[in-house]
Amino acid sequence: MDVYRTPAAELDGLVASSLQPPAEFVGAARRALGNLSAALRERGGRPGAAAQRWRVLKIVKGGSSGRGTALRGGCDSELVIFLDCFKSYEDQGAHRAEILNEMRALLESSWQDTVLGLSLEFPEQNMPGVLQLRLASTDLENWMDVSLVPAFDALGQLRTGAKPEPGVYSSLLDSGCRGGEHAACFAELRRNFVNTRPTKLKNLILLVKHWYRQVCPQEASRELLPPAYALELLTIFAWERGCGKNAFSLAQGLRTVLGLVQDYRHLCVFWTLNYSFEDPALRQFLRRQLERPRPVILDPADPTWDVGNGAAWRWDLLAKEAELCCDHPCFLQAARGPVQPWEGPDLPRTGCPGLDHRIQQDPAQRTPEDSGVLTGVHPSTRRRQPSSRAPGPSSAASIAPRPPQAVLDLSRIPALELDRFIQNHLMPSSQFQKQVSKAIDVILRGLRENCVHKPSRASKGGSFGRGTDLRGGCDAELVIFLNCFKDYKDQGARRGQILEEIRAQLESWWQDRVPSLSLKFPEQSTPGALQLQLASADLESRVDVSLLPAFDAIGQLRAGAKPEPGVYSSLLDSGCRGGEHAACFAELRRNFVNTRPTKLKNLILLVKQWYRQVAAQNKGAQRARASLPPAYALELLTIFAWEQGCGEDRFSMAQGLRTVLGLVQQHRQLCVYWTVNYSFEDPALRTHLLGQLRNPRPLVLDPADPTWNVGQGSWELLAQEAAALGTQPCLMSREGTPVQPWDVMPALLCQTPASDLDKFITEFLQPNRHFLEQVNRAVDTICSFLRDNCFRNSPIKVLKVVKGGSSAKGTALRGRSDADLVVFLSCFSQFTEQGNMRAEIISEIRAQLEACQQEREFEVKFEISKWENPRVLSFSLTSQTMLDQSVDFDVLPAFDALEALPCQRETSRCQTLKKGQLPAETSSCWGSGCIEGQLVLDSRPRPQVYVDLIHSYSNAGEYSPCFTELQRNFISSRPTKLKSLIRLVKHWYQQCNKMPKGRGSLPPQHGLELLTVYAWEQGGCDCQFSMAEGFRTVLELVRQYRQLCVYWTVNYDNENETVRDFLKLQLQKPRPIILDPADPTGNLGPNARWDLLAKEAVACMSAPCCMGRDGSPIQPWPVKTCVCSVAEVKPECGSALALLGVPEQPQQPAGAMGNWESHLYEVSARKLDEFIQESLRPYEECETRIDRTVTGICAALQRAEQLTLEKWVAQGGSYGRKTVLRGNSDGTLVVFVSHFEKFQDQKRSQQEILNKICRCLEAYQSTDLVAKIEIQRPNGGLIIKVFTRWQSVSFAVLPAFNALGLREHPSSWTYRELKRSLDMTKASPGEFSVCFTELQQKFFNNRPRKLKDLILLVKHWYEKYVKKEGEPSLLPLYALELLTIYAWEQGCGEEDFDTAQGIRTVLELIRQQEKLCIYWTVNYNFEDDTVRNMLLSQLRSSRPVILDPTDPTNNVSRDKMCWQVLKVAAESWLSSPGLRESRGPTWNVLPAPLYVTPGHLLDTFIMDFLQPNKVFLDQVKKAVNIICIFLKEKCFQHSPTKVQKVVKGGSTAKGTALKSGSDADIIVFLSSLNNYTSQKTERWRIIKEIRKQLEACQREKEFEVKFEISERKAPRVLSFSLKSRVLNESIDFDVLPAFNALGQLNPGSAPSPRVYAELIQLYKSSDALGGEFSTCFTELQRNFVDSRPTKVKSLIRLVKHWYKQCERKLKKKGSLPPKYALELLTIYAWECGSGATQFDTAEGFLTVLDLVTKYQQLCVFWTVNYSFEDETIRNFLLTQMQRTRPVILDPAEPTGDVGGGNRWCWHLLAKEATEWMSSLCFQDGSAHPVQKWEVPTAQMPGSCGAGVHPIVKEMFSLRSHRILAYQC
Repeated sequence: MDVYRTPAAELDGLVASSLQPPAEFVGAARRALGNLSAALRERGGRPGAAAQRWRVLKIVKGGSSGRGTALRGGCDSELVIFLDCFKSYEDQGAHRAEILNEMRALLESSWQDTVLGLSLEFPEQNMPGVLQLRLASTDLENWMDVSLVPAFDALGQLRTGAKPEPGVYSSLLDSGCRGGEHAACFAELRRNFVNTRPTKLKNLILLVKHWYRQVCPQEASRELLPPAYALELLTIFAWERGCGKNAFSLAQGLRTVLGLVQDYRHLCVFWTLNYSFEDPALRQFLRRQLERPRPVILDPADPTWDVGNGAAWRWDLLAKEAELCCDHPCFLQAARGPVQPWEGPDLPRTGCPGLDHRIQQDPAQRTPEDSGVLTGVHPSTRRRQPSSRAPGPSSAASIAPRPPQAVLDLSRIPALELDRFIQNHLMPSSQFQKQVSKAIDVILRGLRENCVHKPSRASKGGSFGRGTDLRGGCDAELVIFLNCFKDYKDQGARRGQILEEIRAQLESWWQDRVPSLSLKFPEQSTPGALQLQLASADLESRVDVSLLPAFDAIGQLRAGAKPEPGVYSSLLDSGCRGGEHAACFAELRRNFVNTRPTKLKNLILLVKQWYRQVAAQNKGAQRARASLPPAYALELLTIFAWEQGCGEDRFSMAQGLRTVLGLVQQHRQLCVYWTVNYSFEDPALRTHLLGQLRNPRPLVLDPADPTWNVGQGSWELLAQEAAALGTQPCLMSREGTPVQPWDVMPALLCQTPASDLDKFITEFLQPNRHFLEQVNRAVDTICSFLRDNCFRNSPIKVLKVVKGGSSAKGTALRGRSDADLVVFLSCFSQFTEQGNMRAEIISEIRAQLEACQQEREFEVKFEISKWENPRVLSFSLTSQTMLDQSVDFDVLPAFDALEALPCQRETSRCQTLKKGQLPAETSSCWGSGCIEGQLVLDSRPRPQVYVDLIHSYSNAGEYSPCFTELQRNFISSRPTKLKSLIRLVKHWYQQCNKMPKGRGSLPPQHGLELLTVYAWEQGGCDCQFSMAEGFRTVLELVRQYRQLCVYWTVNYDNENETVRDFLKLQLQKPRPIILDPADPTGNLGPNARWDLLAKEAVACMSAPCCMGRDGSPIQPWPVKTCVCSVAEVKPECGSALALLGVPEQPQQPAGAMGNWESHLYEVSARKLDEFIQESLRPYEECETRIDRTVTGICAALQRAEQLTLEKWVAQGGSYGRKTVLRGNSDGTLVVFVSHFEKFQDQKRSQQEILNKICRCLEAYQSTDLVAKIEIQRPNGGLIIKVFTRWQSVSFAVLPAFNALGLREHPSSWTYRELKRSLDMTKASPGEFSVCFTELQQKFFNNRPRKLKDLILLVKHWYEKYVKKEGEPSLLPLYALELLTIYAWEQGCGEEDFDTAQGIRTVLELIRQQEKLCIYWTVNYNFEDDTVRNMLLSQLRSSRPVILDPTDPTNNVSRDKMCWQVLKVAAESWLSSPGLRESRGPTWNVLPAPLYVTPGHLLDTFIMDFLQPNKVFLDQVKKAVNIICIFLKEKCFQHSPTKVQKVVKGGSTAKGTALKSGSDADIIVFLSSLNNYTSQKTERWRIIKEIRKQLEACQREKEFEVKFEISERKAPRVLSFSLKSRVLNESIDFDVLPAFNALGQLNPGSAPSPRVYAELIQLYKSSDALGGEFSTCFTELQRNFVDSRPTKVKSLIRLVKHWYKQCERKLKKKGSLPPKYALELLTIYAWECGSGATQFDTAEGFLTVLDLVTKYQQLCVFWTVNYSFEDETIRNFLLTQMQRTRPVILDPAEPTGDVGGGNRWCWHLLAKEATEWMSSLCFQDGSAHPVQKWEVPTAQMPGSCGAGVHPIVKEMFSLRSHRILAYQC
């Protein structure tokens, strides 16, 4: 009964024989229902029942049985009993349950096999208001589920054909019922609506319902799908609109209905047969109904019942199934052509599926003019439909699309339906988008061909280009970049003339170039732009295009690359107005928005729709509307809100909208900008941006153009409307409460200028008085509860309640409504009792709170603790009478350890208030309910308190709640401004906490508070300080966290021996150390991700918040990282650590780790990171001192009058590259002097300049320095040694020519001059590389910290090795640094990686030094002839080649002898105990990258790096022999299963294995697998047995195996790695059991067609996946590839190597197609494009990549093993070729489409292929581009040697050619 497999012509027979219920059952059921009805009529309600006696007025039979649409097997019926006791709709609810109980008892007593052959059952009753029963036939093949429904007789006695009175529906609406709640009252109308239809139409309904049942056979899973009744109505609608005849094709009808199902997002179907728009109440109600999310299908009998209910049902599941079934036999005519659906005015047009078309409404059935919101077209554009359509029996049925003028009011859309609202009403028609794109392409092509001024390129911008265009009308920018514009200023002079010429050209040759679009020129109101309009009357959409000629300022920008800073510098120099040249940056603007997630762009559509509504509602206020900020400002604001508040691809649309509207209301504080394209690094830009930040708010800078503040305009109207929308349904939750916005501020801390930080704190962080009062009330409530209620029936007494946390300290942030309460109890007499009993106390407090909330006016919601013995009870408190929002509480029971302190509270507090040191907001006594502690502010606890604590504690800070008062007083007594600084630091910390952290958590917030206090104390204790300096100091301390050692002695000190000894232990722990000043056991430093916080701190240091008005960095206070603050000792006195006998860090000089030879090679691979940290990184304090000294030296040189410098002194060498080793290191100071005007000038006047510099430095040397300096003059040069006790850096001072000028990047001219100067002076290559020191610094600057650590390790190894041998260094360390970066870039690219893997990779590359060829094209490339010749000359030189990325003449790998020595040392370290201990993998890095390998060297590349050597092949052969012998002789020796044959598969067998892949596939054919099905069901048992036997062999020590755990319950493959004494390394195996479908295969012969016919039959009749049994055909797959010429297999290796590189880059983005698909594509390219055994590898490679980019057109197959001669195979192949592209059929197994259509992410691979086409691989030795082979993308039967019978060719041309041509 599979409808899909039934031919179209046989569908009628299917309905008659299999779908219509048997007549016997129908008759029996009818009699049974009649008997039941009679019993109910006769008896009525029982006398004396609780309910009043009821009488049956009438009984109506409904459901599918009553409507004549019941299916065989199981159907439904509705028996509606109209009772006289129900006088209104509302009456039905009162006594229905009692009446149903009576009816059930009555039916059970009266039914005694009343109808022969039927049984009566009462199933579980799961529908309220209904009595469910089942009538089942004795054979159980047919049954009827009957719903017996008592109902109010709303219709009365209805005359045939008459409409119900309008009052019937008015009273229905007045009853306030839910949708369809009283549908039973209208069962008669519903039955008549369907029952009067022709028999054939009801047969079609049966067919549709059968399809529905087949899609979802399980009833339980249908709960998500729409009801079958919705499909019945949809079928009637399709017949009315498309046919209307009594006789028709069922296949056509089914095809039409499924087309409507696919188009569900546009469905709005209703009839006005029983109700209409005439009654005002009904009209308003219907308008609201038809505005619901699509699909809307209104019940023709009950207007409240939307059976389509787009917000509830999963129509998408049905639509997906409907889309997949169009190619099945049920839709194929006898001539094998596809069945066409009906065509009608409201039906989907052929070839226009789903979302690409609009369905118009029949004007004869439209609603009145005042309900225009319902109509599909504007009144002026309505067109009458053709009169030839057969009218349906109903008077109104329509599908209504929504034009822009009629989009629903956003405020009325429920929050949960916003996504569907966007989908149905705001997203533009993809058909219109395609039309516009085509039109724009036509315009561009015309301009290129016809205009005098040829555009070099064009960019599509505006909302259309950004992907944020609204349905109906949108804007687009077409920016034409012209070569005649040489700079920004050129644009103004000639733009007018050029625009006139363009307009004339467009008017002359447009003439319906795109038939569906019209081109108009509206009134030109924008100077400098040509405005035109593209409109589609059919789709009721238009786009306003602004065509702008522009200067190409940024050129062809690579993906992800920033524009050159000079682009913006020249923009600022042009003196333009803000945004005047914004068009020049349209491409950046488009990319900024277009790369965002789809849902974010949907949110932008929603915001823009609201903006459009605001503008439309204020049409009268033209001036106000004209001054609104542009919609683009709202787009940027939406992106800002999402980035700062969410950042996820999935989020609540209502939350996002509320957040954006909240920002609109705060427009006077908006400061929004990005630095993705420009930044503060360039001085000119920095000055401009700081100036922008000083401008009035709102400030919303365009991310592409820093001169354009798009926030300019009047925001007041938008703010008013945003506030009004806040209470509307679109922003309310299901519970009726406001949706909470994301936590986003209108300005970011890091983007706030340093001078505005105080203002930032006041506006955004300082809590207001109302907030404090709110928390005050909440705390008073809980304190009263704890004191009076909680323990009133218990011997436990509350000693005191102390307020803690940030609220008590006076450092609370605005909006953070939380409070900590510590309750001190009498039951705790010591610390350990608190630990043992707190869980019980917390449980009691919770129980009392729950009891109390039932009596009082508050509610509590508890947070579930994950701890068995929780320390805290967390809950939120809400109250309707005293709180606007909930307040979060943490209640902590504690032991009153400080009870013995002197009681001087009142006096102390009064004195404190008089001094003004404790503001009202920090008072700890909140209302009468709070019991204040007995602690004097300046008193110190007795030492015994801490002695007891030290003896009692188990975990750090375990009993810190006992010291809450001390913690509170320590902070609350500080000046107000310091507490403001603490707020600022806490806000920064909370922003950091939003960042992804990976494993571990950030340090506790309290630690940051203490660090801030420490910074202030050490920085001078000034009450009026610079907020920016204080913040910068805290960040600096965070950055140097590894040296932090901070504690105070205000509450404890070293006088007590126990405390002193404990403090010694605490302070000897690893840094950072931050001891709680109240609790010495609480160290807030360890076990936290300080590294992440330090990384964020470093980033923040370069932001405007740490930058002065002139752009100079804010300097921190001079604070030491390792000092304690003692109340009695001033900070200047030195380290108080020494008082405790604890040494300061650094504790030992560099190199004290011991002799390197006996150390480095013994360091475990797991401990390399620790080794680097402990031994190689410089001490941060030393670094800081040297940095400050070097900065001073550079400043002194800059100020020197005798030196005229071009620019700031550049810092190079290891120091400039941030790769300084601990101990001694190198650096350069490059002085760019003004009288060096060219490179060769450096050869002159060196001594004179160095003498001047030396005199300048000698004067500076006498100043007060934080590090020492020593000046040396070796051989006439100048060396400055800057050193501290443990670190020194020797700087070579080098005068140089300023080759870059003011540019940040070199030009081709720079390198041409370099080459000319080298030739003129006969200087050695690289001699002038010092001129590019700044570029070297930038090349290293953006590298991860861990990569620089790896560089340190490599350099340490090299330096120690040279020292050991006693030889001078012949290889610059710079070469090894570049080699390490190359290894990381090619093999990893992640910020966090395994250091051992990294060092192994570098050492392996050194071992292959004779093949090294490394260079970068970040600063130079192959475009310029001179540079290209230099590069090609270098690349052709002998290896190793490592080119300086800043100077193409400088091969830094120089001395070959040194590399030989290094190679020996590398091999020594690789075999050392440390690296051999855990023999892990290396990164897969080749000595030369493929991307930069010229095309003529690809064969060498394959031979050197990809071709496996004989050793590898022998290894694999030995391993395979071991496994094959095991499988044949041992595995099944005690089993009836026999091994028929073992076949080697995979790339190794095909001859396409790569050198780095030691793996093998073994397919074992077994006698027990005698068909395909048995392979599927039994292979897991076989795999289990093989594994068991392998483990047994392993125990006998024949070999060692390690299995890969499969996630599948029934795995297809056994994966393991094999080790053996005969193997040098492990080999990875995949063993796959298979059915021997081919038998004994004869070489050169094709398999029997029967083999494939059986496979195809199984594939079509089961759930088998395509290619599931490909293992059965492994021999054919192997032979197909293995028989190819050697060079083809080399090309396959190259393609696979490229694929692996793409896979590593893209694996997180999606699943790529299988490698086998690329192998087949390579063979296809060679067959169709070359066919020769010798060919150009680059041409072949380019051809394959070109085919990948055209994946959507690919249709590739072979007929070497199967062909079109067999009818079964022929039909199947033709079906396969009609699948979604790409189609690449496995030549061995026709069900295996390795192209996969949409299954894999071909688009990702295609994008990579497009980028690779510009690589050097496709340039020959003369740098000319390589040409690809001409290869068709879609293969026709007979192409590429696939001989096909003429009949098949003819059939294919008739049936399939059209499809192939369409998709190609």
